[in-house]
Amino acid sequence: MLLFKKILDFKKTDSGVADKRGAKRYPVGAKYPLKTKISLSPRDGEGNALPPGKGVPMDWGGQLADLSHTGLSIRLHPAAVAAAGETCTIKFEMDNRLYENAATIAYFRNGAQYVTCGVVLTFSDHYTRKAYLQLMEPLVIGSTLAPLPAAKVKQDLPGLVKEQYTGESEGVLSIWRDATGKNLKMFELLLHEYSIRGNTEMPGIKVSYRDGAKVGKRVSRPAFPMTLSPSLKAEVRQLFQLIVPNLTKSVPAEVRKFLELFTVAPS
Repeated sequence: MLLFKKILDFKKTDSGVADKRGAKRYPVGAKYPLKTKISLSPRDGEGNALPPGKGVPMDWGGQLADLSHTGLSIRLHPAAVAAAGETCTIKFEMDNRLYENAATIAYFRNGAQYVTCGVVLTFSDHYTRKAYLQLMEPLVIGSTLAPLPAAKVKQDLPGLVKEQYTGESEGVLSIWRDATGKNLKMFELLLHEYSIRGNTEMPGIKVSYRDGAKVGKRVSRPAFPMTLSPSLKAEVRQLFQLIVPNLTKSVPAEVRKFLELFTVAPS
């Protein structure tokens, strides 16, 4: 089941973009609400894998470390046992939606407090891959945002100081502070075809098409903006709520806390 029905289509023509990123790993934020289990092959009392058809695979809940376009890394209880080359099943859960992916264990490393398991995912069709990419996209956007040098930031609002962060998926985060540079006043996050804005004067966020977004045969411009449907706005808001927990230390702590306010405020 897809997390988003109207956004993040990831058409087959987009596969080349994913391939260029290769197996780059995107760290999972501690507050990212993606629950993950791995179903490992059954074993005998000595820890040896049972022959196919014997025993019942056991589900192990774990902490996701990172995701890539080809697989993931997960930390498990030290009692878990597996070996490279064995098949397994990854089970994701988010927003009461369940997703399953067949996978193969790439490595299984023992540690004192946990074991680390790396897997290579198997996608049976484009739909399955699309569902996984939607779960990963908040990491791709949030974890790659990094500051632009101040000299490259165009100051556009008198009395306010602007700073910017850029990342993958055409992500651009703009932050405006007051003249002292201390107090945060407003933000804009551009991603894919959309713009998300918020400020301290009004509650909630404003979702719209970004300047230059192609909508059908038309292009959205400030003078002739295209309107988003309520359902489309709701999905963009949800995406924003999932991006914020995946921001890294490349974005200052006070900015991350500022954005968190808008994930819970009415909109």
